[in-house]
Amino acid sequence: MTYRGRVQNGVVVLPSAAGLPEGTLVEVTPVADRSTSSELTNAGPPYPVSEEKRKAILGLIGCCKTDNPPDDEEVERIIEEHLMTKYG
Repeated sequence: MTYRGRVQNGVVVLPSAAGLPEGTLVEVTPVADRSTSSELTNAGPPYPVSEEKRKAILGLIGCCKTDNPPDDEEVERIIEEHLMTKYG
């Protein structure tokens, strides 16, 4: 399980939803801030994405700004339809 937090006054503050019991041993790894890191600005996705999935996802950009954005199942259906159109 991974949680993201921020350092405040020298202490790592996690979201309250983490619900870790007092005394839990944790491991902290600093994460580069994407807004200020020139290294990550042109890095692309943090994991490999196929060209087909990239095109399908690009087709979805903006649809979440509608009154009824698609849920996860609808997004998967749209991607599957795109793949079926391409590969039959």
